[in-house]
Amino acid sequence: MADRTLVAYARDDGYDLHYAHEGVHPDALGPETPFGGPTERDLARVRDRLEPLGVDIDDAAGARTAVDPTPFATDRSWSRVVATLDYRAYDRVLRVADSWTVDRFLVCFFGLGDRGGADRDARGDGALLPVETSEEPFARGWFEGVKSTVADSVRCSVRDERDARSYMAGRVRAFAGDRAAYVGA
Repeated sequence: MADRTLVAYARDDGYDLHYAHEGVHPDALGPETPFGGPTERDLARVRDRLEPLGVDIDDAAGARTAVDPTPFATDRSWSRVVATLDYRAYDRVLRVADSWTVDRFLVCFFGLGDRGGADRDARGDGALLPVETSEEPFARGWFEGVKSTVADSVRCSVRDERDARSYMAGRVRAFAGDRAAYVGA
């Protein structure tokens, strides 16, 4: 299973956005391994499909890193990252400062389309919950419980979807406590 991570590197003019399909541990990001060092991704399945086509993926094996070194977006303000993030596409976000300190966020997708609500554009539809590595599994389960309960209340006409999103945003902020949580558009 993928561990889809958006890695946002601070630059003088905003953030450069990179993708890590198998995720990357925050401690692996530093001046000597800016992209997390070599990936340990198992490529056997991909190799089996590409080999008959004459594609040799082993030639570049030493060049693969946990984080794709080519940014897919540059010069993004943090507020724009939060407001335009596809909250359905990512599991976590790592924000890397110039000093190589890393803020870790759990992506909380507010969409209720797969739980009986209306399908909406996932961009900006969620929140970034600051978490420590050790609390992420608990936080993920906690948010899924909140989202399931809220989805039930929408299906039972106890609240509408706008109120549901507002409630989930409030719960994320409450969970964050004195840490900064960021809510999308």
